[in-house]
Amino acid sequence: MNKLIVTMTLCISLILSGCQASGGASSKDVDPALSKSNSAKFFSKSAWQSCAIGAGIGGIGCVLLGGKTGTCLASAAVGCGVMMGANYYLDNKRAEYADAEMRLDVYIQDVQQNTYEVQAVTESAKAVLDKNLATLKSLNKQINSQSVTKTQAQKDLTQIDANIAYLKDKLSRMKKVENDWVSISSQERQSGVNVSKLDKEINQLHKQIAVLEKQINLVTQQRSAVRVS
Repeated sequence: MNKLIVTMTLCISLILSGCQASGGASSKDVDPALSKSNSAKFFSKSAWQSCAIGAGIGGIGCVLLGGKTGTCLASAAVGCGVMMGANYYLDNKRAEYADAEMRLDVYIQDVQQNTYEVQAVTESAKAVLDKNLATLKSLNKQINSQSVTKTQAQKDLTQIDANIAYLKDKLSRMKKVENDWVSISSQERQSGVNVSKLDKEINQLHKQIAVLEKQINLVTQQRSAVRVS
């Protein structure tokens, strides 16, 4: 029983380490329309965090099923150290679905889900970024006419900066997911699988990510032009 407790402690530590490693741009300054929206949970974990959670649970389950403590922990560590992201997902799907067509169907469903998630984040972001653009335009005029205090201007800019950082963090995670899908498609293609349908869905995901990136870049450019002296 003592060994089990130690193992569970180590696994939980592994999970927490993953959470800490994932970081994130979210802060108290981010517009609640972003941080508290239904889309806020999308792409909120890094590949490492997801892997750490899976490995931690796997390590606990391994011991509960009678495995040796050292072996279980080693397996969990190797799982996160080597098979993160695309490879981890691919290996699991190949083990679960020996039939290539069945795997492709699952891949396509998952890519479509990712695309939906990007769309949800983009919709939430557009309303906030449009408001930020209006604020920047107004601030620029007020700063030039000296009709706004430095404190108020800085307060407005702090939230805009937080929104940009938050969305750039989301964007980087989305691109990581897209790269994982490209890697999965490439590996399946090398195995002789026809991945044309999967590639079509990945392209749709890419286009949707590009829409969000364009919105973020527009606000970032406008923000860089506003200076508070």
